[in-house]
Amino acid sequence: MSTEQEKDLTGEEEFYRTIVIGGGQAGLAVGYFLARQGENFIILDKNPNTGDVWRRRWESLRLFTPSQFDSLPGMPFPKSKNYFPPKDEVADYLEEYARRFNLPVRHNVKVESLRRNGQNYQISAGAARFTARNVIVATGPFQVPHTPSFSKELDPGILQLHSSDYLKPKNIPVKSVLVVGAGNSGAEIAIELAKAGKQVWLAGRDVGRVPANSPLGKLFDGRLVWWFMTHMLTVKTPIGRRMQANVLHHGTPLGRARREEIAGTGVIFTPRMSGIQSGKPRLEDGRILPADGIIWATGFRPDYRWIKLPIFDERGSPQHSQGVVQSAPGLYFIGLPFQKGLSSSLLGGVGKDAAYIGAQVARNGH
Repeated sequence: MSTEQEKDLTGEEEFYRTIVIGGGQAGLAVGYFLARQGENFIILDKNPNTGDVWRRRWESLRLFTPSQFDSLPGMPFPKSKNYFPPKDEVADYLEEYARRFNLPVRHNVKVESLRRNGQNYQISAGAARFTARNVIVATGPFQVPHTPSFSKELDPGILQLHSSDYLKPKNIPVKSVLVVGAGNSGAEIAIELAKAGKQVWLAGRDVGRVPANSPLGKLFDGRLVWWFMTHMLTVKTPIGRRMQANVLHHGTPLGRARREEIAGTGVIFTPRMSGIQSGKPRLEDGRILPADGIIWATGFRPDYRWIKLPIFDERGSPQHSQGVVQSAPGLYFIGLPFQKGLSSSLLGGVGKDAAYIGAQVARNGH
């Protein structure tokens, strides 16, 4: 950490032309472009270290995109082609990325409020105060773990935890587990539990699949599928808009295994969970499952209560056009699910969005 970054935060207000809130992959990618533009900026990150968000996820997690499509702008991912990086290598890559480009990340700064003050924005973070002409919110899609309200009705003897708290099968002491949510995370956790000898049900609708690890996905080292993901599955195409609605409301498509392959590990697919009956999980078809534990792979909800601006829809999501908040000049978002397309929240896809947001900041004048 540089001398500037170690500055004692005693309440003295600091001014930057642009402030990035969030030091994950999206914040670093947009920081790369801001640095190239000679922007006066800082990245505020609530975590102690770059990459901590990845380090906290479950132990066996790997990217479902191969290493040749996992690079942020200006720095290739340091592995051979068709290698699927584990989460700790992703964290190390992000840390090295910030170091290589000398990005001004200030850690352990949790932003508590963002307000408008004339043509500028004011940010409060504990005793620290910041003012900026532009603010880029890069806090990512994983904010508040969501579980259904009826989870409180479960028998207290049934183990339950959110997928964000899952680490490995050895930490799950029960023999039968219902994983609720058949998106990519739920499917991968279900496979791992089944391979560890657990009886596993996976509840949820078919969310589709990105064939990154299929024979088609490997054709031309995956370039064909990656081109399709980055050029066709966008907010500008009919097929992209259909997938956008599915992703935002029903979960991330499967990235590695087909449903048939998942079933081959012993995982039993079931309809969606609809509620609780006599303390046990009830499915939409009326069945009551004798599960000893439940893992809620039910995603996350946005939590932007700290943004004191009228820019949100009825679901609490920011109203924007490809990350630009038109009702609040100088305010931008980066790293949102399907911000411009399916690849927006992927390590190798966020750079395209970051370049766009960086250009919008440059156009916002000095």
